[in-house]
Amino acid sequence: MTVRFGIIGLGNRGYKYALRTIQKHQGAEIFMVCDTFGHHFHHFPQALTTNDYQEVLDHPEVDAIFIATPDDTHAEIILAAIKANKHILCEKPLEISDEKVTKIETALENYDKAFEVGYVLRYARTYSKVKELITSGIIGQVIMANVIDHVQYGGYAYFHDWHRTRQKSTSLLLQKATHSLDLINWYVNSRPEKVVAFGDLMVFGEVGAIEKFGKPVPDDLHCGNCPISDTCEESIQNLAKEKNIAWSEHWPDNCVFNSEVDVDDHQTVMIYYANKAKATYQLCQFAAFYKREFHFFGTKGELYFDDVSNTIVVTDRLKSETLTYQNNHQETNMEPGDEEQLQDFLDAIHTGKTPVSNLESSVLAGKLALAAQRSIDHETIEII
Repeated sequence: MTVRFGIIGLGNRGYKYALRTIQKHQGAEIFMVCDTFGHHFHHFPQALTTNDYQEVLDHPEVDAIFIATPDDTHAEIILAAIKANKHILCEKPLEISDEKVTKIETALENYDKAFEVGYVLRYARTYSKVKELITSGIIGQVIMANVIDHVQYGGYAYFHDWHRTRQKSTSLLLQKATHSLDLINWYVNSRPEKVVAFGDLMVFGEVGAIEKFGKPVPDDLHCGNCPISDTCEESIQNLAKEKNIAWSEHWPDNCVFNSEVDVDDHQTVMIYYANKAKATYQLCQFAAFYKREFHFFGTKGELYFDDVSNTIVVTDRLKSETLTYQNNHQETNMEPGDEEQLQDFLDAIHTGKTPVSNLESSVLAGKLALAAQRSIDHETIEII
């Protein structure tokens, strides 16, 4: 059976996942697309178009929906999709508050349609191989984990657009870090119980403006009307020239140093798990290069990997032995694991299986990120 999709949100992630992954799958068809601003409709000439997501949900020929709208709209659309009895694939995170996450969790209790969240790295080859190795017991029981996200595109991806305010995103621990936090939960295979975290805004926002200009910048300053856009290290133009970062012609160009910016640009998180494992996680939005790296310490050895070399190294604790796994698969989609994630969602529709990235795991990842931000804001140890 071909699954007919309605795509809700055609921003950078929405239209690319629809175009490169859903549209190419033999078992899927893009029947209808929705975008408030009408962006990227021309990529889907065969599909119905609308600016109102409710029209997608009301259409009887739409079997499943893919939600790729701003994070603070997910609960509203998910709840409406449940009423419409659709299969639901939603971009991560679930939502931006504990209240909305809980509301989604409650509404999906005993829901008989497929529900999956876009923690796509669970499906990527290197990451799934790490899960396989750790589950095999090759390093014994995982006792400690150290994880760091180097993000060289932080200014471009999160501080030029809607992610820059807490009103819209709450914390970049939700938008960016939950990929890694979800993976830590998955690998440690336990429930996070307590978290303490530290974070600040020190490069972007008003503090960055004071450092760079000696005063706050006007609220209406954009790269397009800025006299130093050709040389400013964070301008859309300069990032394209120096770092080859240019994801979309419609990308917002709000100045990253505007005073409205109020999300942290770096965080350090410490997590205690029910099985007594401990993890540290660091997110840097102003890194010089990109890399996501993981280091696990077990009772029998250590496992290290990163997503630049795509190499996994397992070192035995007592023997002079090292195992190296090299993933040479070339990913062609926007995110590693996109194709595998879609297949998992379609399998869940056809068989009723629980997806690898499911409601329970995505609730945990979201609540962990939210608790970490509360710890930063209130200088507390938070119980999850």
